[in-house]
Amino acid sequence: MDKFRRRLAPGDTLFEQGEHGDCAYIVESGVIEIVCDDASGKAAKVLARLGSQDIFGEMALFGERTRSAGARAAGDAVLTVVTHDYLTERLQASDPMLRHLLRTLTKRLRGMNNGAATTAAGSGAKAADGEVGPAKDDEDRNLALSRVRAEQDLTVALEQEQFRLYFQPIHRLSDGSIAGYEALIRWLHPERGLVPPVQFIPLAEESDLIVRMGHWITDRACAALSEFEALRKEKNLRIPPLFMSLNLSGRQFQDPDLLPTLDRTLARYPVDPQQIKLEVTESLMLRAFDESVRLLKDCRSRGVKVSLDDFGTGYSSLSYLHRLPVNTLKLDRSFVLALDVDDSGRKILAAIVRLAHDLGMDVITEGIETLQQSAVLRELGSDMAQGYYFGKPVPQATAMETLQNHP
Repeated sequence: MDKFRRRLAPGDTLFEQGEHGDCAYIVESGVIEIVCDDASGKAAKVLARLGSQDIFGEMALFGERTRSAGARAAGDAVLTVVTHDYLTERLQASDPMLRHLLRTLTKRLRGMNNGAATTAAGSGAKAADGEVGPAKDDEDRNLALSRVRAEQDLTVALEQEQFRLYFQPIHRLSDGSIAGYEALIRWLHPERGLVPPVQFIPLAEESDLIVRMGHWITDRACAALSEFEALRKEKNLRIPPLFMSLNLSGRQFQDPDLLPTLDRTLARYPVDPQQIKLEVTESLMLRAFDESVRLLKDCRSRGVKVSLDDFGTGYSSLSYLHRLPVNTLKLDRSFVLALDVDDSGRKILAAIVRLAHDLGMDVITEGIETLQQSAVLRELGSDMAQGYYFGKPVPQATAMETLQNHP
């Protein structure tokens, strides 16, 4: 622990004014005095006395810097060392706006201490990650501004209703009939046209925008389902009531208004709660297992069904399946691709389907692209399937037209 701890006796000097340093310290116990040379040169002036949990020397974390003051122990003291490398790792993984703001603030503070605030911003200081300051600052500034503008664009898109829901059909393998739909959000930008989800969903998930989008998706998907159901009844289609699958992200999963919003939405439209399936990925589920189980039980107590999405891409531990209050196991397309490799892929998929059925779950397999894959999955016992073979995600009007022509 000597690498991460410093122990000082009374009167020990940790560093002196004018020294170079690349680490900061947190006071675990004792008192540290921050001192500055007196202008007359006669004595050191005590600027501050720091106690437990106080941090000091933090300016040195942003590159090797000259200490603007000294530090000494007023008694026995124990310090935790915070290194330049420690901060570097965290800055590199942080939001570019945060990095940009920290560097800007640090430069201005240094400039104020040096009496040269106007020139400090272009000083070419060594950045926290070891790269030349201006180049890295330009990169982070551009990333930060791009992120801010993108989030603002998403906010405007919500306010101006630029988003659309597309619906991908899910078919029963027993007779090929439509069982339901998965609601997928699309952004119809007034200038850029249709923006792929990969370009805006990750950004929305890093902010609270995904929660607002989730509320909007829930409302629009239930409204669409009510219209699908009205058409099914009007045309007297010989298929059971349809269901609608809604994807949940990590932030939505933690949203305290998730279930109240769902309750209000279900009360607004003539939709049976059992026709709604909330899709949760297994990696999200296992991130906070007990809390997830409680939330999903609350969903099921309302009659809302739960689907474990992308099974096979995360931990894929079969041991926890019996503890999950889920109705549907949704198999990732990797299982379909494995069917074409060797016979072992088929055996694994058959075993998972049998296990799911034994636990009272039905099975949906994703990524079906050919008639042969569909036939094999039907033979192996998968209940439903989804993929381009059955249909791509389409606007509601197109989905309604397809449903109207359903045999």
